[in-house]
Amino acid sequence: MQHFDDTPDDSRPRNPWPRLLALGAVLLVSVVAAGACLVAFVSTGADPEIRVALTELEPGVPRLEPITSWGADDDGFTYGIWVTQVPEVGTFAYFSREVNTGCHLRWEAVRRVGDVTGVFADPCSETVYGIDGVLIDGPGTRHLDNFPVVIAGGEVRVDFSVLRIGDCRDDPDPDEPICNPPGATTTRSVPRNTALPDDFAQR
Repeated sequence: MQHFDDTPDDSRPRNPWPRLLALGAVLLVSVVAAGACLVAFVSTGADPEIRVALTELEPGVPRLEPITSWGADDDGFTYGIWVTQVPEVGTFAYFSREVNTGCHLRWEAVRRVGDVTGVFADPCSETVYGIDGVLIDGPGTRHLDNFPVVIAGGEVRVDFSVLRIGDCRDDPDPDEPICNPPGATTTRSVPRNTALPDDFAQR
């Protein structure tokens, strides 16, 4: 009479399908969750705020935070926000787009203009601004546009949903782009999740 050994044989491969099905289910759930997050992000838009740790800022050395949705100038430089600590003055967030030309303002640390070393320069018009945002030289009509800044929890928080127009260089001229007269606060709402119009903040 023949006898069969019913002792489990560990050398034989086990059925892989349960594990493969479980792995597939996990991957499917992950893909669905990621898709839902992406749809929510696209439909509601990102929070219009950037945060920079104070430890990442060096006084007198501006730091550029690009905002890719705003687009770029003709040379391919992405627009963004220059976050800077001006020694003994304060912390500021400047719009990197020069209002008159639409070019991206660049920080030139070693450039000297008058008695000022280190300026924001518009490569399209040679207008230059100090680290404090004040127009130093060139055909520009106003000081640098800027965004509200709050310092909390060891961070610089910049709300870029609203742009504060720069102060007037001289008395306002009705034929020139807008500026912020003394005693006034002129602002413009910033479009969300889209490239900025060519004439943004000019009028």
